[in-house]
Amino acid sequence: MPTEATFLLAALLIIAAASGFAFKIYSDRDRDLPPRISADYIRGLNLVLNRKTDEALELFVQMAKVDEDTLETHFALGHLFRRRGEVERAIRVHENLLARPTLNETQRHQALFSLAEDYLGAGLFDRAEQFLTQVIDSPTLAEASLEKLVYIYEREQEWQKAIDAQRKLEMLSGAKSSQVAHYYCELAEIARAGGNRQLAREHLKNAVRSQSGVLRGALIRAALAQEEGDFVEACALYEQVIAADRHFVSEVLPSLMICYREAGRGADLESYLQRLISRDATLQRDFAYAAVISNLTDSPTLATCVERFVFEHPVLASLVNADELKQLPDEQRHRAIARIAQGLRQVALLSARYRCSNCGYSTQRFIWHCPSCKLWETIRPIQTFALESVLV
Repeated sequence: MPTEATFLLAALLIIAAASGFAFKIYSDRDRDLPPRISADYIRGLNLVLNRKTDEALELFVQMAKVDEDTLETHFALGHLFRRRGEVERAIRVHENLLARPTLNETQRHQALFSLAEDYLGAGLFDRAEQFLTQVIDSPTLAEASLEKLVYIYEREQEWQKAIDAQRKLEMLSGAKSSQVAHYYCELAEIARAGGNRQLAREHLKNAVRSQSGVLRGALIRAALAQEEGDFVEACALYEQVIAADRHFVSEVLPSLMICYREAGRGADLESYLQRLISRDATLQRDFAYAAVISNLTDSPTLATCVERFVFEHPVLASLVNADELKQLPDEQRHRAIARIAQGLRQVALLSARYRCSNCGYSTQRFIWHCPSCKLWETIRPIQTFALESVLV
């Protein structure tokens, strides 16, 4: 709910409109007489200052009905109603305004845009789209209208329409957008899910033209290669993703292991993992997390990563008494580590597994578009265990 400052601002806007109109009258008729503001406007402002906002609104509505020349009054009222959540009243104000036969093109566009904002605020995207498409040629409102259309098409997952609107917006603003690549990736995912791999690849050709589409495009192409039995190509693409962003180790490693196994290259997988660890020892932690989350027990290298993680974690090592575990025979120690890994997996599955690097939004399901800050490709796997949930 807006504060009183909102209503005061709206009242001041209305008074400013009235003052402008009065000044015009004064300028045209009698330059010797000072402009006068209607007593009703002063009364309305007093009502606002006394926090009698409903009475003030009713007064301003009656004044707008009487004074046919104060267009700004109607726009201010409609905006105020929308801010208060009274969308139906805002719509009525703007519809009445749009019905005036004397509106010029600029005023008509403003009325259409205001109606679109009303319907957008009410969640009626189809109606909002209907009005916004009538304003995309406006000299002053085209960019704002296209931005809102892009928002609608994203929400409605109408990716081709989003692409078209974003391209028009780029032509107007002169700025290239990274999100178009993700729209093409969305289309590629839809085509792949429908079994049309050729169409998916056509969409990916457009996606990789943007730097932001490279990582996601590689993941989709890897999945396509895996589905078609080209496991060597799939391995190369999955490795490319890990090299580009280590945060995706937990997402990629299960599929990578399957592809290595299907290609008859199990020994090569161990060499690949060892090579990565030799370059960056901190990857052991990421490999341990991926192994625990996806229950990857077939790799000796990953098993060693999990064991070292348990023994070296400053909190976990104390909880499980790592010193005693190290003294156990190999078979008993491996069984104990397996039970600990199972517990860690339960902790991870009950906690948020992904977080937006921009706004901190957390989720248990991986998504490419953050629903909080609306940015693309900012969601990343967390790759840590929320052990504090066990300690409380």
